Amino acid sequence: MRTIKQLLILAIVFSTFTLFAQQKVALHSNGVTTIFGGANPFTNAYNASSSGDTIYLPGGNLPYPTTIDKGLVIIGAGYHPDSTTTTLPTVLSGDLTISQNADNLWLEGIEITGGISFNTNHKIDSVTIRRCKFSTLTYAGNGTTPCVDNVIRENVISGAVNLGNAASSMLSNNIIGGQISNASNIGISNNIFLSNPNSTAYYNIPFYIVNSCFISNNIIFRNYGGGAYVYSNCNLNTFSNNIFTLVPDAGTNTFTGNYNSIDIATVFINQSGNAFDYNHDYHLVDPASYLGTDGSQVGIYGGMYPIKDGAVPQNPHFQFKNISTQTDNNGELNIQIQVEAQDY
Repeated sequence: MRTIKQLLILAIVFSTFTLFAQQKVALHSNGVTTIFGGANPFTNAYNASSSGDTIYLPGGNLPYPTTIDKGLVIIGAGYHPDSTTTTLPTVLSGDLTISQNADNLWLEGIEITGGISFNTNHKIDSVTIRRCKFSTLTYAGNGTTPCVDNVIRENVISGAVNLGNAASSMLSNNIIGGQISNASNIGISNNIFLSNPNSTAYYNIPFYIVNSCFISNNIIFRNYGGGAYVYSNCNLNTFSNNIFTLVPDAGTNTFTGNYNSIDIATVFINQSGNAFDYNHDYHLVDPASYLGTDGSQVGIYGGMYPIKDGAVPQNPHFQFKNISTQTDNNGELNIQIQVEAQDY
């Protein structure tokens, strides 16, 4: 990762480019920064990159390489309206595929309008997806060559998560609209599951074919049909310190320290329905009443990776930009830019 000073230099470069219509992408490789423009700056930067390099994306909707097959650090301007008013969000329209040579890939600060998929049975280790927004996450495969040490954290995932070819990995501090399926040996902690509580469909059950996982400190909306409808075909999991709207059936699983029969309407400062909304406030009304296994609050503001309001990525954050539309009498253009350094 780059130092704050180097990132600020890049931020100033990016701000200069906003004077013009053309988008620019920066590739940092072996201490050298190269700027790419034209019709496909992200694709051109990707083609010129090698594993270990860093690519910085500007705001706006970008053409992009739909398959990532290198272990890059790719950081966008963010997706949340509250933190991208100056830059615009970084948006990739469509799906993104991750392929077998992408060990150590880091994705941050990007909205992907489709889903993220790991190629079938490709072993891709030590991937981090952080502070992004996307529709679905799929580790395709049967677990014979599982992806390990992957960390999926602080994201908004509007749909389903299929972990069929992942193991020894973590799904933490996310807002998830769909079902977790085909998971084995996964840590699932401090998430909010917005599963439709009134649907009879199996795909709205929060956990389906999930085995030998540690499921802790989550907030789980599902309340249809009694305790049996929290999960299906799930065995040997430990459910600890989760908020449930009902009393789950144990089956072969272990339940300990959970908060059962909680009215979701009393949990959050401002939340309604079963879909993510930028206008909602997912802070807890009374954090001290719902403590997780580590003593911090359950949900996305507790645990190892408390979510950052506005989902601001770690690169310098534009707080203010004012660029005059014309030069003054001295031929000078007035530019005012305020940038805040980030350290996490």
